[in-house]
Order: sequence, then C-alpha cells, then structure tokens
Amino acid sequence: MSFLWFLLIISISIFVHELGHYLAARLQGVGVKNFGVGFGPTLLKLERWGTTWRLNAIPLGGYAEIDGMMPGDTHGYARLSGLGKFFILVAGVAMNLALAWGVLAGLASVQGVPQTRAVVTEVLPGSLAEQAGFRVGDRILSLNGEPLQSYDQVTRFRQSPGEKVFVVLRDGAEATVRFYWDGTQERLGIVYRAEVVGYTRLNFFQALGRTVGETLGAAPRFVQELVGSLARILAGQQTQGVAGPVGIVGITGQAAQQGPAALLSLLAIINLSLAVFNLLPIPGLDGGRILVLGLNALTGGRIRPELEARLAYGGFLFLILLIVLVTINDLRNLVGG
Repeated sequence: MSFLWFLLIISISIFVHELGHYLAARLQGVGVKNFGVGFGPTLLKLERWGTTWRLNAIPLGGYAEIDGMMPGDTHGYARLSGLGKFFILVAGVAMNLALAWGVLAGLASVQGVPQTRAVVTEVLPGSLAEQAGFRVGDRILSLNGEPLQSYDQVTRFRQSPGEKVFVVLRDGAEATVRFYWDGTQERLGIVYRAEVVGYTRLNFFQALGRTVGETLGAAPRFVQELVGSLARILAGQQTQGVAGPVGIVGITGQAAQQGPAALLSLLAIINLSLAVFNLLPIPGLDGGRILVLGLNALTGGRIRPELEARLAYGGFLFLILLIVLVTINDLRNLVGG
C-alpha cells in the first residue's frame, strides 16, 4: 500500500509541474504535442486540445513536449521573447509551490497550525549526541537560549560551528546538553519525532501568508542542506539529508499510518523539494535552462541551440547517475549501514 501512495503522490507532483509548463506555453499560443507523466511504455493515452496526454509505466519524471524547443527551430517556443521563454521555464516550479502552499494552508486552516517540539527516540551508540549526554525521551525546548517553535528547528545547530547548548525536558525537570559542533561531522546522532503540544487556528489566507513566509525564509538553509547532501552522495558518503524513490516509499508508508493529514503534508513537502531541485543550475533541469537563457541574454546569444542540446544530454546522464547514487544511499540507510 505504501508503494501505491508513493505512486499517487509522485504522479500528482509531476503532473502539476508539467501542467505549469503546458499552461504557460498555451497561454502564449505555443503548441504542446505530447504531455506525459512517467517514462517508458505508455499505459493510457488520450487526444485532447491538440495534445497527446500519456500515462507511462515508470513514474519517475514527466515531460511537456513544447513546440519549438528543438535545435534549429524558429517557431513556437523559439519565437518567444526572453521573458516569454522564462515564463514557460519557471511555470512548473511555480505550480509546485502553489500546490504545496495551498495544501499546507488548507491543513492549517482546518486543523490549526501545530505547535511541535522534538522528542528524542534514539541516541546512536558512539555518536556525538551520546557523548554530549542526550537520552531517549528528552524533549528539546531551546537552542542557545532561543526557544524552538517547531521540532524541525533542531537542525539549526548546523548553521555555524561553535558550542551548542540545548535545554531539554527530562523526567519533568529541565536539563542542559552541551557539545561542540565543528561543521564537519556527518550527524549529531539522535533520531527524533514531532510531539504536538498545541494548535493555533488561522483562516486560510492567514495560513497561506504564514506558510509562504516560513518556506521562503527557510529556502536558503534548505538549498544549502540539499546541495551539501548531494555533494556528499557524489563523493560516496552516506547521508540522511536527501531521499530518493526507496527512501520516499518508506516515508510514505509512515505517513499513511498517521492518516490523510500526514499524506497531504508529505505531498506538500515533496512539491517544495521538487521546486527547489528543479531550480538548481544543472543542464536538463529548469534551472539549467534558465541559466542558459540568462547567459544568452547577457552575451547576445553566444550559446547556440546545438550546444545547449549537448549540455542537456550531459545533464540527463548526470541526473541518471545521481538517481542511482541516491538509491544506493537509500538502501544503505535502510539497512542501517
């Protein structure tokens, strides 16, 4: 059942992303020959509005085949201004963000914004956390004198090296845990979960404003952690900072056990992650194409379509390698390596 929920969440996320590209193209009079969710053999096919809509067998990607994006084309996408092209390229990311923000705001307006704290469920033997004195059952209250408003703020200690002071609630009394973080360690060595301590009720628009503000504020740290995790994976190191298909299936199973709200939250998180990942300046991703578009605007079109196509092909091979390495990392985490 976890795998079916995974397929549904991934398919929705990919469909929404590609729909953004599709709508941005059609709004500018550019045709879209094929629209596909997944790759490989086609399972379902439908002809509508001048587009062949396809559901394919391997749900790990998608595409909107926009007219005029092939090298040498002079019609469709190729005839648009730089701003029109940028609109098409960024529209997929915008749709993922819109879905994520809408889902999170909807959840917050229905059930309230949860006020959470982190509860330590495991302290890894021999880890920095064990040496510092963390114990299972510790409820983390503050970091360096600043109260933590949400359980996921525990990772703030990673932002800079230095002495870190956590105040925890242990057996009904406050205790202090100190350690030095030099920024080179792979992990602190604690496993923790969220414990809800209350809810704040907001209307949808209040929740939407809060959600947008919080995600944009956390974006630099999220990008830094994502890029750092990918760099460690490429270097052959194990990390828990990023999950691929295998890891997401496991996370989806845990969310399914918690109920619909947890699944919707996971859908939002995956869409936020997909938006950030697609903006990375890697050839073949939206961010790589936006980078080339910007460089061409600055240099008067020095990057020819043929070179851009070769860069995209190299980027595609790099992404395949990255998927393989992330999957290996998932398996290592799964077996506790």
